[in-house]
Amino acid sequence: MEKTQTTLLVRLCDRSDQAAWRTFDELYRPLMWSYARARGLEGADADDVVQQCVTAVLEQIGDYQHRASFKSWLRAIVEHKIVDLIRSRRREVPAGSDVQRVAADATCSPDELWDRQWSLAHLRHCAEVVRREVAESTYAAFAGYALEGREASAVAAELGLTVNQVYVAKHRVVERIRALMLELSGEADIGL
Repeated sequence: MEKTQTTLLVRLCDRSDQAAWRTFDELYRPLMWSYARARGLEGADADDVVQQCVTAVLEQIGDYQHRASFKSWLRAIVEHKIVDLIRSRRREVPAGSDVQRVAADATCSPDELWDRQWSLAHLRHCAEVVRREVAESTYAAFAGYALEGREASAVAAELGLTVNQVYVAKHRVVERIRALMLELSGEADIGL
């Protein structure tokens, strides 16, 4: 997912565009927070890092020139804020503390971790948008069958639907999520 929706980036340059900043916040705040947590920060520290990142984006979005992908640009900001926090904590905490072991405990590289978090954040955002667009029973059928992995017949019985309706619900929700992912990020592979 290298390409972020250009119109959103352009709209973010207008600090008064509350809808654009709300979309940014809904999509990227959870990404930045989960990445910071996966890098070993506690919840409050992750909150601080995210707030610093949002402030940095607000201040720097006008200078963003599309030379690098938005994904890379945002990651650089987040990584910089995490490293700043870790450096400041190294001065405050004893050797061998959890904060100092963040990089050593990682099971994958920061690049792989960012890519994974990036994909999940976009998928969650698109799924939430679709959840608000479709009937509650349609999303419940999709979630029960596709996300929870339950048998279509069990989901159908629980929701008072036919098995075919469960399959159709899954297909419709997945296709709508794919369309949103493509529109938002330029990639439509959602793994469902």
